[in-house]
Amino acid sequence: MPKIANREKLLIALMETSSIREAAKKSGIGEATIYRQLRDEDFKIEYEQAKRQVVESAVSALAASANEAVETLRRNLACDNPQAEIRAAQLILDNVFGNSENAKPQTEKQIVISFNFNNSVRLTNDKN
Repeated sequence: MPKIANREKLLIALMETSSIREAAKKSGIGEATIYRQLRDEDFKIEYEQAKRQVVESAVSALAASANEAVETLRRNLACDNPQAEIRAAQLILDNVFGNSENAKPQTEKQIVISFNFNNSVRLTNDKN
């Protein structure tokens, strides 16, 4: 099998599994070879780009849903269910002004992206 095909096979295996051992089993490439590839600068760049694409895709999907989520909250402001109305209002105000203890408007939020080895993505708001 050509070297490029093996690199692609390895990248896919690393992205789809949670350990080197699993990636080796899935790709048919030995663990020692995988560790050697992970030390190779060109391969590391490719692997980082692939991980970044996964994160960017997840962030894009969340951003695409943001308007719909806001509309859902707005609809629930007047849904004739006092508990749902209060919760919707609280969520909107908390996101505009921060938590109740901090009435200062937030003009900028940073999204912290955690990307662990098994490629699960966790997004959190960092409200410094």
